[in-house]
Amino acid sequence: MVKKDHKYRFIWKSAVFVLLFLFLLGFVFPTVTAVITDKALPWQSDGEPVEINGTVYDSAMLARAFNNSFFFQPRPSAIDYNLSESGSTSYSLGNPALLNQTEALIQQFLKENPTINVSQIPYAMVSYSGSGLDPDIPLQGAIIQIPRIAVSIHELALKGNVDISNQSVSAFLNHTINSDKFQNFPIFGSYEVSVVSLNFAIINYMIGNGVISSSFLN
Repeated sequence: MVKKDHKYRFIWKSAVFVLLFLFLLGFVFPTVTAVITDKALPWQSDGEPVEINGTVYDSAMLARAFNNSFFFQPRPSAIDYNLSESGSTSYSLGNPALLNQTEALIQQFLKENPTINVSQIPYAMVSYSGSGLDPDIPLQGAIIQIPRIAVSIHELALKGNVDISNQSVSAFLNHTINSDKFQNFPIFGSYEVSVVSLNFAIINYMIGNGVISSSFLN
């Protein structure tokens, strides 16, 4: 009888122990960390929302295809920016196919940005990211796209009889890049920018100057 009582007490203590840790690790710990994160890093914990006039349109954490010439282009995506999956190229560094792939990406970038040369292109701009959804590009990768974007916005403005000079557009783009840049590692990290944030700043700028209508966001 004593042995049975001891057995039941052991089972009861084990059950209490399991339930206690289930409560602590399954509810208390996630709740506390979520509250701390929400207070300490509210923008990041909310998914880095991109807003225009108080309306959320996108997340600065995920790249997507920007097909217009007046947008900054993100890093190439092996999954075509498909948000339902993630992944990169399957080629190894020693595979000759990777060299051919990189060369093709370089030529495409040069075609889209004819005012630059190969030596100005950061490697990240012609290589697939690990996830295929990386929204961040090197600061240099954004700066070298300014001439193309400025010309594109200027020409689009002319078609709509809006007087915006190429110089004023370039000044806006430079200011936006410098305002949004961040270091990918404290103190010693290199500077990057999010193409999603930059491109929505461009949309807001063009709407504000009458180049495009707000229906562009629909």
